[in-house]
Amino acid sequence: MQSPEIDLKELIGILRRQSRLVLITFVILLIPAIAYLMLATPMYRATALISIDPGGSNLLDPSSIQNSQSAILNSRVDGEVEVLLADATVMAVVERAGLISDPEFGPRLRLAEKVAIALGIDSVGDRLRQMLGLRATVAPDSAVLVSNTIARLRGATDIRRRGLTYLISVSITSESPQRAADIANTYVETFIDRQVTAKSTSVTAARDVLHSQTETARIELARMEDTLNSFIDDNLARLEEESDNEAISALRRQLETARSSKITSVAALAAAREAAARSDWEAAATTLGDTALAKLARERDTLARRLSGEVAGSQAQIDLQNALASLEQDLGTRLAEVQGGAETRLSAITQAETRAREQLREALLQSDLSSSLIADLFKLQQSASIARNQYQQLLARVQDLSMLANVQISDARVVSKALPPTSASSPNARLILALAVVAGLGIGIFVAFLNEYYIGGVTSTAQLANVIQAPVQVAVPDITSGGGDRMVADDIVTSPLSQYSEGFRKLRLAIDTNLNQSAAEREVPEGPRQGQVILICSALPGEGKTTSAIAIARTYAVSGQRTLLIDCDLRKPSVATYINAQPQQDGLIDYLVSTITDAEQMIRPMMDQGSNLMVITAGTRSSQPTDQLVNSPRFAALLEAVRDAWDVIILDSPPLLPVVDTRYLAQVADIAVMVVRFSSTTQGEIREASSQVQEVLRPGVRLLGLLSRQSQSSGRRGYYNGAYAAYYGDEK
Repeated sequence: MQSPEIDLKELIGILRRQSRLVLITFVILLIPAIAYLMLATPMYRATALISIDPGGSNLLDPSSIQNSQSAILNSRVDGEVEVLLADATVMAVVERAGLISDPEFGPRLRLAEKVAIALGIDSVGDRLRQMLGLRATVAPDSAVLVSNTIARLRGATDIRRRGLTYLISVSITSESPQRAADIANTYVETFIDRQVTAKSTSVTAARDVLHSQTETARIELARMEDTLNSFIDDNLARLEEESDNEAISALRRQLETARSSKITSVAALAAAREAAARSDWEAAATTLGDTALAKLARERDTLARRLSGEVAGSQAQIDLQNALASLEQDLGTRLAEVQGGAETRLSAITQAETRAREQLREALLQSDLSSSLIADLFKLQQSASIARNQYQQLLARVQDLSMLANVQISDARVVSKALPPTSASSPNARLILALAVVAGLGIGIFVAFLNEYYIGGVTSTAQLANVIQAPVQVAVPDITSGGGDRMVADDIVTSPLSQYSEGFRKLRLAIDTNLNQSAAEREVPEGPRQGQVILICSALPGEGKTTSAIAIARTYAVSGQRTLLIDCDLRKPSVATYINAQPQQDGLIDYLVSTITDAEQMIRPMMDQGSNLMVITAGTRSSQPTDQLVNSPRFAALLEAVRDAWDVIILDSPPLLPVVDTRYLAQVADIAVMVVRFSSTTQGEIREASSQVQEVLRPGVRLLGLLSRQSQSSGRRGYYNGAYAAYYGDEK
């Protein structure tokens, strides 16, 4: 299990080991970001700022500011934002700014369409579709093109309210700074104009509705006035008789006089207009009773008679025609003056009639009349008054709305016009590079830890210790065998001062130390102890397990301890081949499958050349499952026998993951050494193998790690090869 504690030193070590992978990942992510910054088209953003008057604006009555709750006012400002975003507003901006023909926002071919046209694929495709009986592709209509333009403008537009204020920003992004500023200003101007138009249209519609109501009220007022007048006229004699009031009689006579004069004046004006229409000036003068007009009419008749007697085209005829035209102009002027005077007198007579009627109404209401007459008269009077008030109110409101429709202003005003930006808003080089750097480092570190713990091979002792959760104090260096039959384990004997030999002496020290500590933890009594069984294992074949087993066995043998190496890889024995010895006829497999109880009669260990190491080879290959053999009582008896005869017993085991034999061997071991090849076996396989072997080890028995064939690179390995090469006998 992984330790729950975080070791900063360990984390730094992991990053150092995986620095190349982090750098590669960082560069892989940084290069596309730089390429994008180099190839991307710079975009410029221009912003116009408008202020909304949520209370409304009224030039005719500036004091009539609508007071409302802030929530309602805020809702209205938010509503204006939605109006700015509406399709109708965007469409009006497209039309006003002429964006249909704009190369950036207008209709344009997609990349695939351009390629198809360039290669002639579009026409070929249409012919194929026609051959198959399918409909040929149809070019988009104007509605689709306009819709695409609206979509592009909407994508380039950013409209938002500034916090909780009444300010709204309208931002436009474009490839051209000037175009961005122009469209932003056009956008706000279009919005303001549409708002004024909408308000004017609303007021005009209300005025038209009230105008029709005003006409209805006028007709109703005239009807009520006529009804009241008819009632008074029809009952005037009765009213005068019942009231017995001289004032009423005088008003009656005054009213009749005014009415008679009005009839006479109206008739005279009508007759005069009719006579003037047929150029009968004398009749018009007689009707109006104007001597000056009659004199001008007689003079005209005289000139007309003289003109008829003159020779056509003569100077006298021309002079008479000019005089006649001038006289007719004077007649028209005089007739207009006389008619104006008559109309003024008619107006005065009408006003006198109206005053007489009003005075008569007031006098009748204050007179001693019968209750029925008073009630009928009062009812008609009130109805006429109500109709008059309604008509006056409607007429005044219509006049107000007519004036208001012409002086409407927008509830929004431009606070700041958009100016052409001096720098591009996108791509944001700093932000993109910062994100690329952060993402590159973050993903690089993630990949590094992924490679450290799961994917990649092991490249250091610290990494191996972290993976198997066991001490790893030795990393065996990578050295060449030199060709021929020589193998690297021969350096233990031939080059005892080499780095390779020193590495296994370190491993021997680590094994002895852990054996002593394990014995102390298990409270093993002091005194002569049996030989210690050391299990050499690996996760997979080809990790240097057998070579390492021979090397550590020779290290113990050279140190003077009685050492026995047993080849327990019964499926693929190789120790004999590695030490250049002939496999024994009666090896470990032969003993385990035989019925002979005395192991000494069948197994005779051979001597390793160049050291005092004794080796028991596996013998012939087994024809039955080998896990039964290493888990048999005969193998346990053999192990007990060799424990009494040797100080150290090295077991070269099969790989852990392919076969199960090693798990049985681990149950009898006093310590286990797991060999891992440098940057070869995946960490998942190493972790699985270490978990398997640690599950079956006896309590207190420890597992050590050995990193085999580590690459001699820079750093510590170069340091060893340099200043301390003489200690290992590597100097040339």
